[in-house]
Amino acid sequence: MFSTSFVSEENGQRTDHQSTFFYTNCKGFGGILMYKMIAFDLDGTVAETFPVIFDSFRKIVYKYTHKRIDDQTILATFGANEIGMLNQLIPNAPDRILNDFYQQYNASHATLTEPFSGINSLIDMLAAHHVQTPMVTGKGSVSCRISLETLGLQNRFSPILIGSSTGPNKSENFQRLLSQYQLASDQMAYVADTVGDIESCRAVGIDCYSAAWSKYADVDKLQEANATTFRSVNSLNDFLKKMI
Repeated sequence: MFSTSFVSEENGQRTDHQSTFFYTNCKGFGGILMYKMIAFDLDGTVAETFPVIFDSFRKIVYKYTHKRIDDQTILATFGANEIGMLNQLIPNAPDRILNDFYQQYNASHATLTEPFSGINSLIDMLAAHHVQTPMVTGKGSVSCRISLETLGLQNRFSPILIGSSTGPNKSENFQRLLSQYQLASDQMAYVADTVGDIESCRAVGIDCYSAAWSKYADVDKLQEANATTFRSVNSLNDFLKKMI
């Protein structure tokens, strides 16, 4: 915690003021930053949702095409939300495919009902220090809602900014948050699990904490691209708490 105090005098009345900020000095490992907002990705960051995603897309693609696809084929469509992913995997699919997909996604999610260990504690710690925690995800609104409700996290992130069917839009969503809440870029950070997320953060000048705790994370690439890469939620929590 970083505190600063000052004294003002008005109409003969002397008043003591104190302001308190959450801060870290990780940008370039020098200088104090006062975060007002730390946003979170969902897939691979808040929960191990990749098996749910893979299972849902495999079953829907097979239902509509009788073709079997592997995880890499599905991963190649990431960046767009599920509408854009389905458009790539099954061009010219009938409109009902979205409803079928969401039913399947909800069914597949029954195998995953908890976030990563430590996520709730991390959010609680940030909330206790008045740091806002939005979600910025590449998912569409329906799949995001299903995941958050199934994980019991529907009231933990605000606001929630979703992905686009045409491709990656996280940089635009970061800029939207900065503008909406009148934040300087060094007052916001993002927790996410890919090198693309690091690049999106750098495009608008915000810090990125790389989440390398999913079994699907490419740890070597994350560590090469970002000095602030963490192998567990608790290690990130401990790192931030030391700055309080």
